[in-house]
Amino acid sequence: MPPVDDRAYGGHWWPVLRANWHDRRNGLRAAALARGGHLRAPHGEGKVVWIKAGGSPDSVRLACELLGALRERRLDIRLALTFEQDYEDIIEPRVRGLRKIGLGYGPSDRPAAVRRVLKRLNPIGLVLVDTAPHPNLLRASAAMKTHVIAFNTPPTPVMVEAAYPLDEQQATAWRSSGKTECLADAADPLALFAEAQIDTTLRSLAAVGRDELHLWWWHDDCGDTQAETIAQWRQSPLAHQGVLFVSGRPASAARAHADLSIGDWDRGALPPGHVIWVDDPRWFGAIASAATGGYLETHVRATLWQALAGGCPLTPGAATRALRPSLPISPQTPSAQSAIWADWQALMAEPLAARRRGDAGRRYFWEERRRVQGVIDAFLQRIFDW
Repeated sequence: MPPVDDRAYGGHWWPVLRANWHDRRNGLRAAALARGGHLRAPHGEGKVVWIKAGGSPDSVRLACELLGALRERRLDIRLALTFEQDYEDIIEPRVRGLRKIGLGYGPSDRPAAVRRVLKRLNPIGLVLVDTAPHPNLLRASAAMKTHVIAFNTPPTPVMVEAAYPLDEQQATAWRSSGKTECLADAADPLALFAEAQIDTTLRSLAAVGRDELHLWWWHDDCGDTQAETIAQWRQSPLAHQGVLFVSGRPASAARAHADLSIGDWDRGALPPGHVIWVDDPRWFGAIASAATGGYLETHVRATLWQALAGGCPLTPGAATRALRPSLPISPQTPSAQSAIWADWQALMAEPLAARRRGDAGRRYFWEERRRVQGVIDAFLQRIFDW
């Protein structure tokens, strides 16, 4: 089911009413009730910390990870997790077996819903996780002297105790707003979730007995370049001793131009010139660790961190550069596909240069990962001190 409109959880009555009507018609009565603030506090004893996620998969995953870390650190409190979209495959394995927690859809920012949910939960602390900073909830929380933390969340209209920005752009916005008592270092928690120790058997399987075979990776989830890329690959000298893995938009029509989907691969040797369609992001780490080089055009942070963690010598596209302007990787964004093929030819001819580029990306990943761990440790200590 696609994510609901953000306005369904805002403070204006008509979008909230329309979302409630839609949910009830589709059997989502729990979402409609929660939007009105009809939540139950977690069972057990202890003060409540409310972790409020948004509607994106990244927001919900981060909220679940923070909940799990808090549960390990403090066993005396109860933890309430709310979200605007239910991703069972993300939530269930991360909360399984945890005690004194409650989870479900969250409330809208309608004044009556805010009053109701705060009365029912009576939280000692509110943690906003990558979500819209709803003003009615924040003002009511401030009036109740509730601790409020903004994690990967834009600046709020009300002063908060601490802010943990996602990147330098968000950190700059927080500094300009002056709405936080404590501003942490910018750090992207998704770097912590990337698979760092990657099994490198992909190349040995694909190129069994052929050391001269090179694997290449083309990923574009921002545009529709795959069909043209596959056509040019067929005519490229790189295809004579290489295999191309293509990924990006799952529903792309270019999928029909590939020779094989990775889900259908029998793990046997791949012939030179073959194009493999990758429709499962769980393969990205293995491909990144095995590829001689790759082109990455993405607005998905998890994809970028996995590519860097795998040590793939990357040619970054414009969207990738915009996602992390501080990427220490050259060359600059290519202006045409011919420039990418030329860069790949250079990587194949100069393996030491390719290794240096891959190592630079891997170091950048590990620096961010260490920074994230420090930020999360400080976050946990702050809540421990409440």
